[in-house]
Amino acid sequence: MTSSPASGRDLPWSHRQSYPTRMTISLLAGAAVGVIGTLAHRLGASANIPYGLVLALLVIALSAWCARSRAGALGLGVHVAASSIVAWGLAVAPRGSGALAPVGFGDPLAVPFWSEHVGMIWLYGMIVVQVILLFLPKRWFRITVDDDIRQAAHAAAASGTADDTDTGNTAQDKEVQ
Repeated sequence: MTSSPASGRDLPWSHRQSYPTRMTISLLAGAAVGVIGTLAHRLGASANIPYGLVLALLVIALSAWCARSRAGALGLGVHVAASSIVAWGLAVAPRGSGALAPVGFGDPLAVPFWSEHVGMIWLYGMIVVQVILLFLPKRWFRITVDDDIRQAAHAAAASGTADDTDTGNTAQDKEVQ
């Protein structure tokens, strides 16, 4: 079984768009994960189980992988910029008494470690994770399709059975339905 680069209909929808559209998708995805990660990163921090931080960094890594796969290193750069601007903007924007990414509380004995430090780890960690993806080999970001699967899919599409599969119903069953 061999693999070859995907092309045409084998690629995901966002990868088939024009380059400016792919860059726009990377920008919007970066902004979206910046908001989602900023809202989620504190989950579990008060109990010293920072599962929200782990999930937020995982989501940012997956979205950044897609951005680099979709639009190359420049697409990843746009993603890093958008997610960082949104996350840091939410962290430092003046609003009432609430903070979405609070940093440090002063008394380390009164506050759990993760509650005090998860905000800074999120704000810097999201940048570090995306920069690491920038230095990974280019081949890790190619979308490939197994040649056997591609041939089977094209053969099924050519014969017209790709979307119209037989359910095993007889003519009598179809009349009853």
